[in-house]
Amino acid sequence: MTFVIMAKIHIGKKIKEIWKISRLKGTEFASMINRDRQVIYDIFDRETIDTGLLQTISTVLEHDFFAYYSQQNQLSQTKEGKPDYGFATKEDFLVLSNTLEVLALQMQKVLEQLPQKKAASKKKYGKK
Repeated sequence: MTFVIMAKIHIGKKIKEIWKISRLKGTEFASMINRDRQVIYDIFDRETIDTGLLQTISTVLEHDFFAYYSQQNQLSQTKEGKPDYGFATKEDFLVLSNTLEVLALQMQKVLEQLPQKKAASKKKYGKK
């Protein structure tokens, strides 16, 4: 018998993190997911969420929240004693591709928040 111990994913906290990055106002976000403003704060406190609502939130925030569960599932499979043949399977590539896509989106959002660097002055110093 194999027991799999999975770390809990607090999806509400993940949603709140991405929502803050999005810079949407609470009322805007609530409207976009067809909920009242107070409900979004309740969502942030939830450890679990309905998949239909999570799909809507994923679409609105342009973030794959399901990837957190896929990554966790991948980790649990490797801990189950899955044979390691020394090469990646198609599934491994798909998981890695999904993970990289999520990270790229997160990096893009962070980079968009950074202040833009002003063009360097073209003054030349020295003798004329």
